[in-house]
Amino acid sequence: MSRPADPQILIIEDSPTQAIRLQMVLEAEGFATIVADSAEKALALFAEFRPDLVVVDYHLPGIQGDEFCRQMRMNINTQSIPILMLTIDQTAAAELHGLQSGADDYVSKSEDTDILMLRVHALLRKSRQRASVIDGDVSLYNRARILIVDDSETYLTFVEAQLAQEGYDVFTATTGAEALGMMRGEAFDLVLVDLVMPEMDGVEVCRELATQRLARELPVVILMISAHEGKENVTRALEAGADDFVGKSSDFAVVKARVRALLRRKFFLEQNRRILEEFKAKEMEMLRARAEKEAAEARAALAEELRQANRELEDTNQRLREAQIQLVHSEKMASLGQLVAGIAHEINNPLSFVVSHVYSMDKWMERVVEEDGERLSEESLGRLRKASARIADIVQGLDRVKSLVVKLRTFSRLDEDEWTTTDIHDAIETVLLFLHYRIKDRIEVVRDYRADAELYCRSGQVNQVLMNIIANAVDAIDDTGTITVGTALRDGFFEISVRDSGRGIPADVQQKLFDPFFTTKPVGQGTGLGLAISYGIVRAHHGSIAFDSVEGEGTTAIVRLPLDPPRTQDDLPLAGPAAAPEKRVPS
Repeated sequence: MSRPADPQILIIEDSPTQAIRLQMVLEAEGFATIVADSAEKALALFAEFRPDLVVVDYHLPGIQGDEFCRQMRMNINTQSIPILMLTIDQTAAAELHGLQSGADDYVSKSEDTDILMLRVHALLRKSRQRASVIDGDVSLYNRARILIVDDSETYLTFVEAQLAQEGYDVFTATTGAEALGMMRGEAFDLVLVDLVMPEMDGVEVCRELATQRLARELPVVILMISAHEGKENVTRALEAGADDFVGKSSDFAVVKARVRALLRRKFFLEQNRRILEEFKAKEMEMLRARAEKEAAEARAALAEELRQANRELEDTNQRLREAQIQLVHSEKMASLGQLVAGIAHEINNPLSFVVSHVYSMDKWMERVVEEDGERLSEESLGRLRKASARIADIVQGLDRVKSLVVKLRTFSRLDEDEWTTTDIHDAIETVLLFLHYRIKDRIEVVRDYRADAELYCRSGQVNQVLMNIIANAVDAIDDTGTITVGTALRDGFFEISVRDSGRGIPADVQQKLFDPFFTTKPVGQGTGLGLAISYGIVRAHHGSIAFDSVEGEGTTAIVRLPLDPPRTQDDLPLAGPAAAPEKRVPS
């Protein structure tokens, strides 16, 4: 068939929505597109035309995207066609696996459309530089030819239909003699033969085929299938020359998988020498591709810097999650201080790396605007603004990490605040003032002060407890509601209560509220240290902190601090069973 003037791109995508989206993006750039919803159909299309580029999804029904890449790279006729692999998996391991399988480039489905088109154009440039190995009219791929031998017409029809759906050319024979006669005049890739048949059984057919395969160098593989699945029959079949054995009682998906595996093995054996050469060539191509990427356009380089910064932030979060395990198992506050020092050191290294990259990108954009601003189009300026917005996102991530470091230090240094007489009511009002921008007109605040305001305590730490508890109450109210803040004197304790009409706390997480790094807030909106810090502060005061919550009906936090606490550092043990205060979450 004649080739179109525009570059032609083959899209292999089983999701109709994704396929249509890709078609619209590529055709808007002037490309012609053809869509196949499976790798099997794509391989069949190669017999009719040779695309300039293949865009393939990693996850496909039947033959997966990585296996499809290997098959293309192991065939000398298709090795020069560039392949762009798309996936939802953004891990480094998945990218490495995709590239090693034969893809020229690997792009996340969530990637910016402009970046996707840059990579498409780059691959097409390389494609035009490569010479075609064979004439475009020569058939590159033929569908696998399978011969089924079974004396049951019903089973024969069933198997034929199943394998035809897989994209194979299927032929049938009802006797061994008929099958051997067909083998003398035609070439088949695989023979699926029943074990028990009249006149000539499957074992005899296998022996004859094995003899012919050796004498005539027939590239055919044999799969024995039988309802008699005992060990003896498996042994007989394999000794007679069958390459594999499968029972008729198996799910037919297993039979299909065996067929695919045998055909793949046959292909590998035939192309073994070429495989080694192609993988060496592919390794060199990957090195050249990396060199080209390093010299790509400025936007592509900027996007890579942003992705690197995001990866560094993810590494930092991973370090924090690992630190959580150590914190949970730490028994003494003193040991937490040493642990936090190590955590802060580990966090500062990636923080420094990210900060340097952010400043570098910021200066680069300033230089571009200063030197080339007058020559830049509105579209280019718009792209620079988009990049600037992404840098702002990174700054937010940096601020969150810095906040974590500050709270970790607070968590391990609960004994550094001075003891003073504090006006608790004034402290509550100060916190409410700080949170006014979040409360505004949507939340009604009710005061129920029944105790004298003054309490001897570490004022800064108690202020932080109040801030954490009242802020959590504000967060719990999605739209409008009420927060009631009260004080009272009970049994020698100054009691502070904060009740909200919010969403409540699920019962299955209530016992985890005081665990370091545990949070029920969305990612990026909480460090998971607020209540852990509050618990440590109340513990140091020989007090207690408790939550009473019913999901959907609101939560009440109750903090009880002694009116006559120990006055010296020696009187404030920070660890040990005797010093542990109440920490409960009633149902």
